[in-house]
Amino acid sequence: MKIVEREFIDTARWDALVSSSKESTIFSMSFYLDSVAENWCIFVDEEYSRGIALPYVKRLGIKLCYTPTFVRYLEWFGDSMDDFRFMSEMKHHFPSGRLYTKHKIRTRKLKRRIFQTINSTGAKEYSSQTDKMLEKFERSELQLDWNGDGDELIRLLRTDSPVKSNAIDRKTIKILQELVRELSVRGFLKTVNLTDGTAFLGGVFLVEFNGKVLQLRSSFTRSAKEMGAMYGVLEKAIQSAQEKEMEFDFGGSNAESIKRVHHHLGGEDQKYYVINWDNTPSWYKFMMKIRNVFKRNSSF
Repeated sequence: MKIVEREFIDTARWDALVSSSKESTIFSMSFYLDSVAENWCIFVDEEYSRGIALPYVKRLGIKLCYTPTFVRYLEWFGDSMDDFRFMSEMKHHFPSGRLYTKHKIRTRKLKRRIFQTINSTGAKEYSSQTDKMLEKFERSELQLDWNGDGDELIRLLRTDSPVKSNAIDRKTIKILQELVRELSVRGFLKTVNLTDGTAFLGGVFLVEFNGKVLQLRSSFTRSAKEMGAMYGVLEKAIQSAQEKEMEFDFGGSNAESIKRVHHHLGGEDQKYYVINWDNTPSWYKFMMKIRNVFKRNSSF
């Protein structure tokens, strides 16, 4: 197996490997990574029968493996991974890294994270709080447009007060705009907008791929949230996915309040993992400390 840089990747063969894997997500498709990653390569065999995508940035001449915004994790495709060889290659090619992966790699520095999905169908028993919010939404008579325009949702995301762990800045908005455009052109995106008949009150970007519906991003005005919009719109999206016999993926969030909503709507925890390593030279660490000091001071 070897590292293949982006310009030398046979994208048709790589995308075929990703698409043919039963549990694969859209995060590893070539067009998706082109939209969200500064750079990326793959660790793959000659036949493109197994491998993993590896996004990276280059700072002061050093390659740093990372997991981009709008990518929850990277996946290993094909036959089982040789964990020791994989980590040896990563540390040789990338002096430092923070890689989110679905595969539980046998290494000392491994942390667990969770996201929520709904696989089952049928009636659910909601908590009294959830029932209350869903009833509010039904009484509100707010309207859903299942073929909405994404521009208004992007504008709301620009101005929405960010949750601490879910903040979205100008650079992230630009990435999202490119990603939404690509997903729409390729037929993977559905934008669901919420209105009161005239004014736009929020919406959700949904991505349909490989038997799954992924909540890519959503946002609602404060007044809409008070009318149960977050609960109501997500429940409608879940029902739509189940009618198509597709799994619903909430997309994951580190914000406890958002995870609580996912759980209240029937979301079940799924695991993924974070691997960290840092073998960068001392001069690089010193230069990055200086850079971070200037960056913090410039924000005042």
